[in-house]
Amino acid sequence: MKTIDLEAELSRLEKFDPSFIDDNKAPDFYSYIDTLIKERNVKRSELIKGLNLDRNYGYQILNGTRVPTKEIIIKIGLYLSLSIEDIQRLLKICGRECLYARNMTDAKVLYSVYRKFTYKQAVAFIFEKDND
Repeated sequence: MKTIDLEAELSRLEKFDPSFIDDNKAPDFYSYIDTLIKERNVKRSELIKGLNLDRNYGYQILNGTRVPTKEIIIKIGLYLSLSIEDIQRLLKICGRECLYARNMTDAKVLYSVYRKFTYKQAVAFIFEKDND
C-alpha cells in the first residue's frame, strides 16, 4: 500500500490498530532496488561497475547488508534513470534526507533529472567541483 493510501486509511479508522501498520510496512531497500533493477533490465554487476563501486561494497548494498550513503543512492537513481519520486523513496527507505531544492547539491540533482541528463552528465554536473 502506498504511503498516501495508508495515511488516508488511518484517517478513516475508528480505533488505532498497530497491526494495520505492521501489515503495511515499507519495502526494504534490497527488495525495492531489486525490483527497479529488474524493471530496467540492468544486471547487478553492470550497475556496480557503472557506479564505479568496489565490487564487495556494491553487492553489500544490493544485498541489504550495508546502507548506502545519500550520494550512492542518488547515483543509483541517476544510473537507473529514476524519477524524482523513486529517488525520494529510496532515500526515505534508507533513512537518508530527502532531496531539498534549497540545498545546492540536491537542486543540481533535481535539475539533472528534470533535464534528463545522462548518468555521466549528471554526475559531472552534480559532484565535480570544477563546474561551478
